[in-house]
Amino acid sequence: GWLAEQKMGHETAVKEAQTKLTEAEEREKVGLQDTIEENQKALERIEFRQSLGDYFMKKEESDMPADLHWQTGDEEPEMGDSRAKKGGVFNFYILNFPATVRPFGKEANNSFRSRLYDELDVALVGLHPLTNKIIPGVARKWAVAKNGRTVYYEIDPDAKFNDGVPIRARDLQTFIYIRVSDNVSEPYWKQYFREQIAQVATYGDRYVAITLPDPKPLIPYFAALIPAASHFYDEYGPDYVDRYQWRVPPTTGAYYVKDEDIRKGVSITLTRAKEWWAKDKRYYRYRFNPDKITYTTIRDDAKAFELFRAGQLDAYFLTRPNLWYEKTETQPVYDGYIERYKFYTQYPRVPRGAYLNVIRPMLKDVDTRRGIAHALNWQKVIDVIFRGDYSRLQLMGQGFGEFTNPNVKAREFSPAKARELFAKAGYTDEGSDGILRKPSGARLAVDMSYARVAYYPKVVAILKEEAKKAGMELRGDGLEATVFYKKVMKKEHDMALWGWGTTPPFPRYYQNFYSKNALNQDGEPKPQTNNINSYADPKMDKLVVALRKARTTAEVKKLSWEIQQIVRDEALFSPAWMTDYVRIGSWRWVRWPDTKHTPFNIPVIYEPLESYVLWIDEDIRKETLQAMRSGKTFPEVQKVIDVFKDGIQLPDVEPNNPRLKEEGVTSE
Repeated sequence: GWLAEQKMGHETAVKEAQTKLTEAEEREKVGLQDTIEENQKALERIEFRQSLGDYFMKKEESDMPADLHWQTGDEEPEMGDSRAKKGGVFNFYILNFPATVRPFGKEANNSFRSRLYDELDVALVGLHPLTNKIIPGVARKWAVAKNGRTVYYEIDPDAKFNDGVPIRARDLQTFIYIRVSDNVSEPYWKQYFREQIAQVATYGDRYVAITLPDPKPLIPYFAALIPAASHFYDEYGPDYVDRYQWRVPPTTGAYYVKDEDIRKGVSITLTRAKEWWAKDKRYYRYRFNPDKITYTTIRDDAKAFELFRAGQLDAYFLTRPNLWYEKTETQPVYDGYIERYKFYTQYPRVPRGAYLNVIRPMLKDVDTRRGIAHALNWQKVIDVIFRGDYSRLQLMGQGFGEFTNPNVKAREFSPAKARELFAKAGYTDEGSDGILRKPSGARLAVDMSYARVAYYPKVVAILKEEAKKAGMELRGDGLEATVFYKKVMKKEHDMALWGWGTTPPFPRYYQNFYSKNALNQDGEPKPQTNNINSYADPKMDKLVVALRKARTTAEVKKLSWEIQQIVRDEALFSPAWMTDYVRIGSWRWVRWPDTKHTPFNIPVIYEPLESYVLWIDEDIRKETLQAMRSGKTFPEVQKVIDVFKDGIQLPDVEPNNPRLKEEGVTSE
């Protein structure tokens, strides 16, 4: 069906391009050759997939290849702290109660989904946050076939869902089936599984083989699915969305949800599975410690902060300067009941800044764009609005370790350099208002579109004032958030103040810079794509396609560095600010690891709770509550943990022993 249609489409595209090639002018030939090459590669992938047979295959264990080279990944450092205690309740909050607790289907992609599933589910294998090496999950070993596209996994005989039912190979097929069947409308998953997975074959109950259309670096990680509890979906059918609306499936993770612990609109409580299959496994045993985690709905951050200060919530994120400096200058902090931590992370940084739309007549000129980059005073924004706490972002792709080009730096604010570049672009005259213009009278005036939320109007006000020093008029175009989003997606902006979500382990640029995402065939901006620069360039196309198909980490590094350099050279993006740390306050009974490999937390985190390395010390809770009643106080605690500030330098792999105090920990 779908594959045959795709094949026909690619064959037609090759024939059409070959016909055009015979009459094409020289400059058109390169593009047509690329089209032919691209479609021929797609045909090769389709033929490979057709050679495999059905998408789901059921085979016998005796059909397994004999010459597989198995890996176990059991030599990486442990995570967490051996002193962690199991028990207690951790209380936190959510701003909105989820519309459903289903893991997929209508309204399932809500913000609570990650707390319930994404952070807890154990897939076939995982990626170690310190070494970037593959570690066991539900599979205890794995092997890559000679074709470089198929990964064989052996399911750990101990692996069970958290209701005690053993995990079997077919549960991996169930994971896909329930998401792509016509019982749910899930266009994203349908497209993803069609395009990204070629086959899932079971070999008895213990082995599964997953084949991708192309070889990839870290392929055991990218091919690793999460088992779905087939027995739970016995009643799966056209009424799935309603029937399963408030039912949390058994998962491979450490926590489950009892029906009575879903208090609609009020709270959801997760309970630790005491007999969890991975509780004694190397990478999991010191994590997932509290017996219960309760998330209470509090629709207002300010109210949540007051409840934290009163001891009703156990922790609160304090990264924003006003929370760190003013709000926590409070008695429970002075008395040592609430402790403050600042922890430097190594997580991909949000590429936040000004995206320049090169289809706009004025921004077609690269010298104008480079001049604009020197006319934006992001450092002043950081100093005034963020009190110098945040850092200047250097490039699009920062925080990806070896895949971040260390030679690419952001252009600094320099009115002199900006004016020099503007003059090269033809803006040689200065008007009585101090704004540069061309001899034709065209003024150097550019719009910056932004969402009128939080501190963004203040950011643009500073940039506007500073830009005048470079002879540029920056016009603020503040819009309501959804209106702003629509404008940018229609590519109607000059510059957009914007940031993308990013995740490890590799940078991705195809969506942002591939030319087919920039322009329609008639050369008009293409709406509803992530190429908000409207940037179309044959050299960049080759690089982003090659990156998407890279087979080794060395290729990923080389291509990422080249792309990052071009983005700077072409001045497509003016990097704004970033935070390279997280700040959190927690009551003193919340304990954090302090070991060589987990100094407070693991480095690759977006926020400190998602790694589940903390624990609750009930003795310290009793001691603290008693002290508060009697007026006893403790020393104030404010720690900065900067072990990972400049990257992940690995100590020797050794038992996860407690660290000596002076290593990378200071009191502020």
